[in-house]
Amino acid sequence: MENEERIQVLDGLEAVRSLPGMYIGSTGPVGLHHLVSEVVDNSIDEAMAGHCSTIDVTLNRDGSATISDDGRGIPVYIIEDYGKPAVEIVMTTLHAGGKFDKSTYKVSGGLHGVGVSVVNALSEWLRVEIHRGGKVHVQEYARGVPKGDLLVIGETDRTGTAIIFKPDPRIFQETEFTFGTLSKRLRELAYLNRGVRIVIKDERDEPYPPSVDTYQFDGGIVSFVEYLNENKNTLHDPAYFKKQKDSTDIEIAIQYNEGYADNILSFVNSINTKEGGTHLSGFKTALTRSINRYAKANNLVKNGDISGRDTLEGLTAVISARLASPQFEGQTKMKLGNIEVKGLVQSLVGEGLDEFLEENPKAAKKIIDKILEAAKAWEAAKKARELTRRKSALETSSLPGKLADCSERDPAKSEIYLVEGDSAGGCFHGDTEVALADGRRLSFKEIVTEQSMGKDHFCYTIRRDGQVGLERIRNARMTRANAEVVRVTLDTGETLICTPDHPFMLRDSSYKPAAALTPDDSIMPLYRKLSDISESGITIDKYEMAWDPRSETWLFTHVLADWYNRWQGVYAKADGDHCHHTDFNKHNNNPTNIRRLPRDEHMELHRVHINRTLHTPEAIEKCRKIHQSEEFRAMMSERMLQPETRQIMSEQANAQWEDVAYKAYMVERWRAFYDANEDYRQENNQRLYQAQHEYWSDEDNRQAQAERVRQYFTDHPEVRGAFSECAKQQWQDKDLLEWRREKTRQQWTPEFRAKRHAALHRTYYAKTIAALKQFRTEQDELDLDAYCAHRLATRDSTLLRFDSFCRRYFDGDAMRAHEAVLNHNHRIVSVERVDERVDVYDIEVPGTHNFALAGGVFVHNSAKQGRDRKFQAILPLRGKILNVEKARLHKILRNNEIRTMITAFGAGIGEEFDITKARYHKISIMTDADVDGSHIRTLLLTFLYRYMPELIEAGYVYIAQPPLYQVKKGKVRRYAFTDEELNAIREEIGETGVTVQRYKGLGEMNPSQLWETTMDPETRTMLQVTIEDAMEADRMFTILMGDAVEPRRAFIEEHAREVENLDV
Repeated sequence: MENEERIQVLDGLEAVRSLPGMYIGSTGPVGLHHLVSEVVDNSIDEAMAGHCSTIDVTLNRDGSATISDDGRGIPVYIIEDYGKPAVEIVMTTLHAGGKFDKSTYKVSGGLHGVGVSVVNALSEWLRVEIHRGGKVHVQEYARGVPKGDLLVIGETDRTGTAIIFKPDPRIFQETEFTFGTLSKRLRELAYLNRGVRIVIKDERDEPYPPSVDTYQFDGGIVSFVEYLNENKNTLHDPAYFKKQKDSTDIEIAIQYNEGYADNILSFVNSINTKEGGTHLSGFKTALTRSINRYAKANNLVKNGDISGRDTLEGLTAVISARLASPQFEGQTKMKLGNIEVKGLVQSLVGEGLDEFLEENPKAAKKIIDKILEAAKAWEAAKKARELTRRKSALETSSLPGKLADCSERDPAKSEIYLVEGDSAGGCFHGDTEVALADGRRLSFKEIVTEQSMGKDHFCYTIRRDGQVGLERIRNARMTRANAEVVRVTLDTGETLICTPDHPFMLRDSSYKPAAALTPDDSIMPLYRKLSDISESGITIDKYEMAWDPRSETWLFTHVLADWYNRWQGVYAKADGDHCHHTDFNKHNNNPTNIRRLPRDEHMELHRVHINRTLHTPEAIEKCRKIHQSEEFRAMMSERMLQPETRQIMSEQANAQWEDVAYKAYMVERWRAFYDANEDYRQENNQRLYQAQHEYWSDEDNRQAQAERVRQYFTDHPEVRGAFSECAKQQWQDKDLLEWRREKTRQQWTPEFRAKRHAALHRTYYAKTIAALKQFRTEQDELDLDAYCAHRLATRDSTLLRFDSFCRRYFDGDAMRAHEAVLNHNHRIVSVERVDERVDVYDIEVPGTHNFALAGGVFVHNSAKQGRDRKFQAILPLRGKILNVEKARLHKILRNNEIRTMITAFGAGIGEEFDITKARYHKISIMTDADVDGSHIRTLLLTFLYRYMPELIEAGYVYIAQPPLYQVKKGKVRRYAFTDEELNAIREEIGETGVTVQRYKGLGEMNPSQLWETTMDPETRTMLQVTIEDAMEADRMFTILMGDAVEPRRAFIEEHAREVENLDV
C-alpha cells in the first residue's frame, strides 16, 4: 500500500507558467497536445504496473479534455509534512509522484516527465476525480491553484482517476485539440501495451464531426509491425522475441518487406526514443551477427561479411524496452543510455533470430537474397557517387549549370527554390535578337558584350496597363550551358530557339510555355514602321512608330521614351512641349537620348544645327553660283517640258491636299460653303439618296444578295430543317414560353443590361478581330468573302459583319479597322524539338518583366527574375523526378534531377550526408497548383524524407504557397489563397468590373507578381515541413508512392470529398 514516504516532493511550479516552453516544448499545437499525453502517460504507468486495463479520452463540448482510467486512483491520504492530501501535492508540485519510488511502479515512462502538475499549472481550470477506497474524491483548481479542499462527494464500487482540464488561452496560441493527432498517439500506446483498451471520443459540436476510435491489440508489437507493413509486400510473417531479466523486459518484432527503406521504431516505457540509444545499437549489432552467421553456415555468402547497413534494407522493426530506472540522455528522452540494456538486447536478438532463421529456411533465403542485392546496390551507388565527384572536379564549377545561385554565402541567410520546368533555368539562344529602342536589333551575346563596356539598352515592353512602352535592360547574361531547346516558327517566317518552357505572351497578356504553343494561339505582337507624312494626321517624316495593342493605334517611339522619362522623374511635362533627340538621330529613341524643350528653343536648336551643316556661307554661295549658270537654266527649261516632270508637278499638287493644315483649311472653307448654301445641301442629299436607291433598284444587285442567302441554305438543308423543327417544338410549349418570358423580365434589370452590354462589347471585338486576322492575304489584304463564309459556316453569333465591326469600334473607318486587324497578333506555325543543345541567355526587365524580340513577339523573364538575387537561388527541375520509393540508391543516383539537387544542396546523401555542409537553410518546393504540381511536390518530399530526413528535422524544408486567384478591379489587384479569401474580397470590393484569374501554373504570373505573392519574405506564405509522427509519415509515403494499388485507391476514395480545388 502507498504511504506518505512514497510521495517525494522535488520542486515547485513557480516557473511553469512564466516559461511553459521549457516544460512542454512550445505553446503551439505540439505543446497543447502534449498536455493530454502527460495525463495519459500516468494511466499508462498504471497499466504497465498491471493495475489498469481501460483508458478513456474525451474531447468535451466546452473545449476541455477528460482522461480517465480504471487504475488504483491517485492517493488521497494526508502527507504530514505538508498537511495536505497526496493528490494535492501531486497536482501542485513539480516532479511529485509515486513513480519516483521504485517500489510503487516496476517501470514508468516519466522519469524525466513533468507530470500532471504542469498540466494543472497551464490549464484555465482543472478537476480531478478519484475513485478509491469506496469513495469518490473531487478537487478543483484554477491555473494551478486549488479552489478548495479535497471533497468526498459520494460512494463508489470501482477505482480509477479522471482528470478534466481546459487549456489556458493566456498560455496557448490556440486551445482546440485535433482529434487525429491525439488518436495516432493513443493507437501507438495501445500497440505497445498489449491488451490495454484505449478509447478516444470527440463530443464537440460543429464543425467537429462526432468521432470514436477504439484501440486494443492483443498482438501487441507484432500487430504494430503488421500495421507498419500493411501496404507493403512482405517477405515473411513477423518474428517476435521477448526476454525478461530482473526488472527489465525486452520485446522485439521484425519483418522484412520488398521496399528499400528501413523503419525501425524503438521505445522505452512506451516513450518513442527517436534518437535510439543502447537498445537500438544492441539490436543492430545482433542483427548483423545473426545474418552473417546464418549466411556463412549455409554458404549463401562467399567472400567477406555482410555489412550492418545492408541488413537494414526493407526492415520493419519495433523494439520495446521496459526498465525500472531508465537513463535518458537529456530532457527530451530521445536516447536511452542504460549500458546493461545493450547486452540484454544482443542476447535476445542473437538467440531469437538464429532460431527463427533455422526454423524458417524459405524466409531466411528471401531475407539473405534481399540483403545481398542491397549490398550490390550500395556498391553501385558508391561508384556512382565517386563518378559524380570526379565529373564535378573536372568541370569549371562544381555547381549545376541550371542552378541560378544567390550571392549570399551564409547558409543561414540563403534560400533555394525548387521549381518546375527548365524555363526558370534559361531563355533564348545567344544569337536571338532583341528589338531595341535605339533602332537596332542586337543578339543576347552582343548585348552582354556592350553591357560589359558600360552601354545602356532599352527594349519594348507591355506595361501593366496593357500599353506598349519602353524599359531598361539589366543583367544580360548566359543563364545555362548546354540546354535543351525547341525551335518556334512564327507566321512571319522568323524562327526562335529557346528553352521548352519559356513563356510567350499571348494577346490577352497571359503567358504560355513555348513547348505548349499551337497554331491556334494568338501571340502579343510588336509592329514597327517609319512615319510617312502622306498619311493622315502625320506631320513628321521618317520617325519610328510602334503599334499599341491596347488602343489599336500607332504611337511614336520617342513619345514612349518621353513617357518613360517623365515616369522616372528625369524631367516634367512643363519643361517643354517638344521632344528632342539629343544626338539628332531620330531613330535613336533611347530615353537617355530624349529631352523636353520649349518649341522655340527646339526650333532654334535645329536652325543652329542646319546653319552648321547645310546653311554655311560656303554652301549657300556654291548653290547660288550653280543656279545662275547657263547649264542649270537650260536643264530646268528642258525638264519642265517633259511628261515626267508634268506628272511630278501633278503629284505634288495632289500631295498638297495631303497636308493636314491645308486640308483642314479647305475643309473649313467647304463646310462654310455647305452651311451657307441651302440649295447645295439639298442637291447633295438627293445625290446620296439617288445613289443607294439606284444600287438596290438594280435587279442584279438584289438577286445577287438573294442568291447568296439561297445558296447557303441549299448547301446546308439540315440547317433549314433544324431551324424549322426547333422553332415548331419551342412554340408549342406554352408553359415553357411563359416561364421563359417571366424569367427574362426578372433578369433584365438595368444593371444586368449594362454589364451584359459591356461584356458583349469586349467579346464581339476580341472574337471578330482574331477571326478576321485568319483571312489575311499575302498582299496584306483581308479576304472578306472568305470571312463571311466562315461566319455563316460556324454560325458564331459573336463574329460581327465587317461593316458592323467598323461602325461599332472604328467610327465606320474601314482603313483603321483593316490596320487594326493586320496588326492584331502573330501566330505560331510550328514548335519543334532541336537535337542540338545550346547555351541560353536571359535579360532582366524591371517592373514589367517582359520584352519584345526582334522577331516581333513579346516574351517574359523566367521565375529567376521574381527573386532577390542576393539570398534567393532557383533550381529548375525538368518534369517529375524518379519515385525513390520504388528504386534503390544506385538507380536514384542515375537520375539527373536528383543528382542536381544533391550537388546544389551540398550536404551529400546516404552515409556521406552532413547537414553542416548544407548550402541553404531554406529549401522551398514551389510547384504549380495542379495535379502534376502536386505529384512533383510529393515526389520531392518522398526523396527528402527517405534520403535527407535531417533537412526536414532541422526545419529547412518548406512548401511555397502561391495564390490561387488574382482579383482585379480597375488598377486594384488583390490575391486570394483560398476560396474563402476570394469570397471575402468579392464582398469587400463588389462584383461590378471585377475580373478573377485562377492560377494553375507559376508561368501564368509575371515575375513581379511571383515576387509579391510567393517569394517576398515580407508578404509570402510558406508551410514548414515537419515530421510529427514518423510512423504515420512512413505509412503515408508508402500508400501514396508505393507499389500497392488498392491502399492508394482506398485512400483516394476515403478523402475524395475533402478535395476543394481539382485542376487537371
